[in-house]
Amino acid sequence: MPKQPTVWDIMARLAQEAEQTGQPSPVLDHSLPSDPLTREMAHRVLQLHRTCDRARCARKAAGWTLLVELGDVVPSPANGSL
Repeated sequence: MPKQPTVWDIMARLAQEAEQTGQPSPVLDHSLPSDPLTREMAHRVLQLHRTCDRARCARKAAGWTLLVELGDVVPSPANGSL
């Protein structure tokens, strides 16, 4: 019997399908967070928005920036992650 997809599986699939067509995810909020993110929240944002482009997703950009500032993420110029 095949495993039933979880809500997260469905959200990820919808986000991936939208990304493939150049559209924002219909199930994720891409706006700049209204309150400062915590370290834990920033990690979760990057997980949920992993298919988003940081240049187009303010929420992912905010999470990325915080984690870089905290030293949890170290951008690598060699792979273009700056």
